[in-house]
Amino acid sequence: MLIALFTTNGFAHAQNLPNETRPRIVITADPELDDNNSLIRFLLYSSDVEIEGLIYASSAFHWKGDSKRTKWFVPGREYTRFGLNLCPCESWRWGEGEHFIHDAVYTYANVYANLKIHNFNYPAPDVLRGKIRIGNIEFDGDISKDSPGSDLIKTLILDDKPGQLFITAWGGQSTIARALKAIQEQYEFTANWEQTKLKIYRKVVLLPSSDQDDTYANYIKPSWPGVYHMF
Repeated sequence: MLIALFTTNGFAHAQNLPNETRPRIVITADPELDDNNSLIRFLLYSSDVEIEGLIYASSAFHWKGDSKRTKWFVPGREYTRFGLNLCPCESWRWGEGEHFIHDAVYTYANVYANLKIHNFNYPAPDVLRGKIRIGNIEFDGDISKDSPGSDLIKTLILDDKPGQLFITAWGGQSTIARALKAIQEQYEFTANWEQTKLKIYRKVVLLPSSDQDDTYANYIKPSWPGVYHMF
């Protein structure tokens, strides 16, 4: 996944370029081990990109719940396979106090001084900490309300910085979908709607690891058919 990411659109040639010419990227990830490993590896390439967000996401395989004992169930998920009948449940495979993104940035901070010797473009640990947000992690595929993560993605999508915005979905796409839905709710019935859509179609590139919570199929694809989506 990372090899493809850094050989797309000139990523492999971005080393030592100033911020304004480096690709802008948002990472959204769930707590699956492969996402954790990808994040650690990605931070070693953070000198080559402009990191705009590091966002906790949910997926069909990991969701936190709302801490209100609300139970959730989606047919066909892993908790129904092989004769299992484990849900509706309050959360699914989400550790207490999950903080894998914070942990990765903490480890990065321990080696930052050495990284900076080799490339001055490595971002300071405090800069990375300031990019961390909680996305739509309560339930699998739930895009019913905003989150700090979706708010950040919305702001980035609508800003006027030049160049494309690359948004990964290593887990589910619900946080991304919620950001787009919030934009739709704000602009759909205004005179700026068509102009806003065109801006987003030109700007946003989605980099998913499949459709892990059905939000691409159920919302993004039918509602935003012009958003470039790299499977």
